[in-house]
Amino acid sequence: MARQYTPTLLGYVLLGMLNQLPRSGYDVRIEIETAPVGQFSSSPGSIYPALQQLKKNGFIDSEVVHRSRLKPREVFHVTEKGKKALRAWLRKRLAVSDLRDNLAELMLRFRFMEDTASNEETLRFLADFRRKAKTYASILNAQTRVQAESSPHLALSLQREIAMVKMHIEWAGQAIETFEEMKAQES
Repeated sequence: MARQYTPTLLGYVLLGMLNQLPRSGYDVRIEIETAPVGQFSSSPGSIYPALQQLKKNGFIDSEVVHRSRLKPREVFHVTEKGKKALRAWLRKRLAVSDLRDNLAELMLRFRFMEDTASNEETLRFLADFRRKAKTYASILNAQTRVQAESSPHLALSLQREIAMVKMHIEWAGQAIETFEEMKAQES
């Protein structure tokens, strides 16, 4: 039995981008070059194979658009299967280790929630993000106390990481306030 295809992180980013707006491969490449969507290469050798893999597995579809005086362009859009996979990725549970290992992915998930998740779901994500960040900061503080005497280099490295995590906690708090204000205005 063939293994079921699961999109890569680039695949999820492409689903998120195409969910926002159908685009050609060229449009996707320009967006990746100019917008903060992670550390992905915008080369045709990475974008077009990823688009074709998503298409082959039914996550996206395309149509050829003819424009006057321009060569035809293949414009990609997300299918229902792709939307379902994108929603599942966006709703994936957070782990404390994600703050250390997958922070860029968490920020990408937050970015693409705008077109897929409700404000309530976004608030849940942000609250969970903040909780996990506070837990991670506590773990780092404990490690710093243990390492302070034996390795000042490690202790200082941990202090830098703690400062970064505190910045993420503050950002999450501000984002929560923004979404709570939006929620209040909707009522």
